[in-house]
Amino acid sequence: MVKATVAAKVNKCRNSFIGFQLLGSPCSLGNVGMRSFALVPTVCVAKLIEVTAMQKQFLPTILGICFFFGVCSPSAREGSALETVRRSTESIVTECAICHSTKEAQRGPVLHGMDAWYLLSQIQKFHDGTRGQNTDNRSEYLMGIAVKKLRNKREMNVAAKWFAKQKPMPAIRTVAGDAKSGAALYASRCAVCHGDKAEGKLDTASPSLTKLEGWYFIDQMRKFRNGQRGQNALDPGGQVMAAAVSDLTPHQISDVVAYVVDAFGPPEAPSLRQRFLPLPLETNSSRQ
Repeated sequence: MVKATVAAKVNKCRNSFIGFQLLGSPCSLGNVGMRSFALVPTVCVAKLIEVTAMQKQFLPTILGICFFFGVCSPSAREGSALETVRRSTESIVTECAICHSTKEAQRGPVLHGMDAWYLLSQIQKFHDGTRGQNTDNRSEYLMGIAVKKLRNKREMNVAAKWFAKQKPMPAIRTVAGDAKSGAALYASRCAVCHGDKAEGKLDTASPSLTKLEGWYFIDQMRKFRNGQRGQNALDPGGQVMAAAVSDLTPHQISDVVAYVVDAFGPPEAPSLRQRFLPLPLETNSSRQ
């Protein structure tokens, strides 16, 4: 397909072009929809050259040299260009925030205020394939694809540090449970790693739970329990977590999540019902 397109373009150069700019390719191959063959300033200076009969004869040779040395190669030119372009923090974060904020209805977890070390470690795990390879875990699989937009270690660090510095966002309470049961379970099963107040412990690589939304918290607990997360040998923290919740019942998981979110979680946001449904009218008895 590429050879045919290039050949067609070269023929067009030979038959109809009077002059062209030689900027690394024998003619403006980018015009045929091949972005990777745009003009390349590293091969020759920008100069308008009149096409002569003799110069036309050398077009195949020039094109052959171009391919031989890889200067027209998409990976060679585009890859080096990506590495040299230093993106701003705003540019990096804007892409992440599409899913990791409250801008979209179908989204990932809000990351504002989470531990920078934990965010960076998870980004790295998605980037190197430790997480995000299980197609049964759809949200993680999508994250494994999206994280490739962070092109290098600097951009990973920028994203993690930016979200960590943000003020935690209020969250709607979405999980109901028995607070008393949840408190007892947390004290006996979770506090040793995550702290008495769910503040997290860096020495055990246990993140704070205080910024988690209920829906995301319970979703991850279920995935740890059913084997969709924490099964990779390169993720020892995930394996520990999967083992810790393996014998919890669905009700116990709900109790723990509801307790942690209510006791230590982000500020409560009003639900849609609270925001849009009218308040009940006052009655004489309520006034009294």
